[in-house]
Amino acid sequence: MDTAPSLRAPRPGASTPETPIPLEEFIMRPWMGRATLRGRIHGRLMLVLVAVAVLVSAAALWQFSALRDDHDPDLADIEGREALTGPGLTGDSESLAASLSASPSPTASPSATADEEANADASSAAAATSEAAVTGPQCTASLTLDSADENSVSVTVTVANTGADPISGWEITLGLRHLTVTTTWGLSHVEGDVYGDILLNGALDPGASTQPSFQADIGGDYAIPATVPCAPTG
Repeated sequence: MDTAPSLRAPRPGASTPETPIPLEEFIMRPWMGRATLRGRIHGRLMLVLVAVAVLVSAAALWQFSALRDDHDPDLADIEGREALTGPGLTGDSESLAASLSASPSPTASPSATADEEANADASSAAAATSEAAVTGPQCTASLTLDSADENSVSVTVTVANTGADPISGWEITLGLRHLTVTTTWGLSHVEGDVYGDILLNGALDPGASTQPSFQADIGGDYAIPATVPCAPTG
């Protein structure tokens, strides 16, 4: 006699048997988790790249606008014209230009003109003085009385080059009244009252001097002049 299978309720506390996992799902489960993780990472990276691209585009637009303002003379000219011809400025600029053109030019005062003329006269006088110094005598001869007695006198002659160029020789004229030259030192007799150098003391640089001397007999009342004529000979 067949007996029907009896249905028994599970006992309290007894574990329910787990459903077995197919082999394919068991093998693919780790790979599926990794794919999901990679997808999330890729999505976040895409968001970051999009944000960076937006920032770079904004910076490029800002730099382009700044460079355009700096290097576009036409734009700067237009902006300058707009600023000058703005409301309320056109009339003021025209009136300012008219006032500037109508203002008289400054003229020199009489005192300034007198000062300029005085300075010009002083400059001319200084130039004339310097020219006279340059074109003055090339040499001078001064006499100094060294000693004198009843019959004769001893005199020193100082010959100096007072010009701007060196000289290679000189001559002096001793036109001494009531004095007759008898002896000379550093002087050579040329003719009459003219005496010259003795070659050794003839060359004189500008500012240099030499001191020959002579002795003369007294023939009456005499006077020793301070200077006598001097002329360079070369």
